[in-house]
Amino acid sequence: MKTSFSVLAAFFCIGDLTILSNSLFLENKILNQPHTIATYLVFLSFILLYFGLQFPTFFRNFPRLVVICSFVLGMGIMLLFVDLGLLNEIYPNTSLILLKYYYNTYYVLAFLAFVYLIIAKLRYNFPAIQKFMEYIYFATFLTCVFFGSLCFFPNVIPLTTKYFLHFFLFVNLLFLSCFIVFLFHYSFTENYLTHPFSFIFERSTKIFEDQILATRSHSRLIKEKLWSLYDSRNWRKIMDSFWFQILVDETLDNALEHGGKREDDIITVHVFESRKYIDVYVIDSGKGFNPRLVPSPIESDRKLVTGGRGIHILKKLFVVRWNFLGNEVSIRVDKTKSNDWKSVT
Repeated sequence: MKTSFSVLAAFFCIGDLTILSNSLFLENKILNQPHTIATYLVFLSFILLYFGLQFPTFFRNFPRLVVICSFVLGMGIMLLFVDLGLLNEIYPNTSLILLKYYYNTYYVLAFLAFVYLIIAKLRYNFPAIQKFMEYIYFATFLTCVFFGSLCFFPNVIPLTTKYFLHFFLFVNLLFLSCFIVFLFHYSFTENYLTHPFSFIFERSTKIFEDQILATRSHSRLIKEKLWSLYDSRNWRKIMDSFWFQILVDETLDNALEHGGKREDDIITVHVFESRKYIDVYVIDSGKGFNPRLVPSPIESDRKLVTGGRGIHILKKLFVVRWNFLGNEVSIRVDKTKSNDWKSVT
């Protein structure tokens, strides 16, 4: 998921830098070749659809999504082949009609297919982020209004006079607005995975990584590996085995319980260490949850419930964060506060 986001963002950055450098240094040589930009936008639509299929996970029980994407991808490929054949025609107006109408129609269909992918996969499969999706819909509406205003006043941004740049500009604005909503909804709250600016200078080193099937037997194996890491890194000086036992059991058992519903579900564990911190990441294949809605075990109606206490103990001792889907938990151990989880002798 993080890789998909990174690749998509990098693709937008490359496209923006290319157009900017072309405008500043090449005197719009690329922009004056509409076939080049149109081909680029078709490949952009391919990447968007692939991103939509894989984000946040690939659902095998949604064959309709694959059929729709395959249909749109086939339309884009056929459009490129037809355009390539028309480049050498003696009627250049035919190629211009293709650029002005058929390509724009394809852009709209590709975007609608992408929107359907995101709504179908997030709205109805990840109830933990329904509120976030409502904000996204509102941001999309505002983006459409703003983009429509730019189209009615092309002198504000001269590039909008190039009709084949409309789709690229709209997708950029939409991506930026959704990213801003994402930041404010998740990054600036205490429950979700984020790091301070000083994280850049921590120089953390990955000291452990493993990926297992979400089964009891494999869970025991990875727990044994983490205990070996506990001994080899001499973490006993930082925390007693009792607290490390809680850290390991709560994170892995929760991942197994909520992310091990299918035979091929996997659990991934990463451990990073810097001079000051130990960071443990556990990722499962489940639908996730909303950490804001976890009831407190000290509430009157929860005092007789035996489960759900370990994660609250962890939150009292360590810095516990989740990703925005709730299927990745991060436990940050501050080595300078080791006295908080060492037994009094």
